[in-house]
Amino acid sequence: MEEGKIVNFAEAAKQNAEKTKTEEKRLRLDIIVPHWKEPWSVCRYLFESLEWQIGINFDDLRVIVVNDGMHEPYEDIDELPKFPFEVVILKKEHEGVSAARNYGMDYTDADYFMLCDSDDGFLSALGLQMVFQQMKLGFDYLVTPFIEETRDIAGNWAIIRHDDDLTFMHGKAYRTAFMREHNIRFDPAMTIHEDGYFNMLFYTTAKHDGMLRSTKVPFYLWRWNENSTVRTNREDFVLRTYPQLMQTRVGISRELKSRGYEEEYKASTAMTVLNSYYDFQKPRYHMAKNARYLKEAEKAFKAFWFEFKKDFYQNTNEFVGKVAQEARNNARENGLLIENETLREFLNRIDTSVK
Repeated sequence: MEEGKIVNFAEAAKQNAEKTKTEEKRLRLDIIVPHWKEPWSVCRYLFESLEWQIGINFDDLRVIVVNDGMHEPYEDIDELPKFPFEVVILKKEHEGVSAARNYGMDYTDADYFMLCDSDDGFLSALGLQMVFQQMKLGFDYLVTPFIEETRDIAGNWAIIRHDDDLTFMHGKAYRTAFMREHNIRFDPAMTIHEDGYFNMLFYTTAKHDGMLRSTKVPFYLWRWNENSTVRTNREDFVLRTYPQLMQTRVGISRELKSRGYEEEYKASTAMTVLNSYYDFQKPRYHMAKNARYLKEAEKAFKAFWFEFKKDFYQNTNEFVGKVAQEARNNARENGLLIENETLREFLNRIDTSVK
């Protein structure tokens, strides 16, 4: 003790206690799982992969299952197994996956939340420990890689790693207070391709007004599901749901513009135009069996184009060229770089021939 210095031990003890309390503040995580009609045999991996987690306090974890009004969750088993974490089952009328996720987000009072499909799960027993570590560091939006189980045309198994993805909700975590402060929600009208709308809005808002954080270590496993139309015939699925995809792209473009995120708005509309250009060059889309779907897809794109083409043409050639190069790279990586018509020819055809 320094000579002549008077120490108030009671006050010092109080300050140390407050400091310790602050340092030891426990953060809670909710995992929101919409449930439609998936049997327990499909869903059990998610719960078991959470039970495997090490290095966390299960009192800080809760799973919120939102029953979207179809069946009682897990009615094919007599009783839900006992897990070391809390499981809450909410029931609502059927409105689709976006409304179900909003319902769970309205219910949560945890510091952070994740969104997980009922047929997916965690890749590693250390996955949640990593998420909690990031929560202690603080973020508004966490983006991590994720692993996809898939099969090629010949039926062979394959594993794909997705990095820097801003479309799927896989491998993402969100701060609850930030979500509510900025009114970031799923659009209930979107039941297909809805992830892209929510994640692009969350990412852009956090980029401008919050804190982004990312890791290079994947923890989420997008599991193969034989009964998933998305997974078993993805190319045809995208074509047949192109109107819903355009609904998502219209929604996010409008939202970005209304919130004043001009650069992201320009990039979103331009990338939609260029990606659609390459989509409609795919030979598979022009097969006879897909004629009706192609017609509906082009009509849906025309509605998008009609609303945003004025702003698209206000972009500089340099900007459009940069976006076009990114779209070309995406098409090349997917083995679909085909240009049967120029971009100008494509847009003129959409303007004059698609009805």
